[in-house]
Amino acid sequence: MSESGGYRTRQRTAILQHFRAHPHAHFTADELCDALHAKGIAIGKSTVYRALDKLEESGTIRRFTLTPGMSACYQYAEGGGELCHAHFHLKCLVCGILYHVDCDHLDELTAHLGAKHNFTVDYAKTVLYGTCDPCRRALSATKPKNES
Repeated sequence: MSESGGYRTRQRTAILQHFRAHPHAHFTADELCDALHAKGIAIGKSTVYRALDKLEESGTIRRFTLTPGMSACYQYAEGGGELCHAHFHLKCLVCGILYHVDCDHLDELTAHLGAKHNFTVDYAKTVLYGTCDPCRRALSATKPKNES
């Protein structure tokens, strides 16, 4: 058995290496499959899903379901999964990037929700949707200027 929860296979090792090489990135199973194929690694989608399930069970990766009905994405869980236990996430609706946000103001919001509303925030599910700065700038640049 390996530290990643299950018997070590070449495919699971390749998946784990990909996550470790991109520790702050999030991948869907399809994106992961495409990335491995681009590296010349022959792997089927069902194998990717089985490996993702095992890696998630072991706490090696974390699963995020950002939008109901859409594919889940996965991220390497450094330090036994502590990576996303203490911050919010921002998801750009244009490019799809998921940002991790450590912010004192959001910490204040979390404290307020606990103290005033007896509510505990699940950081793995805290996703605020909007447009990131690079996408906002790109969208602004493509808008026609009003001629006044």
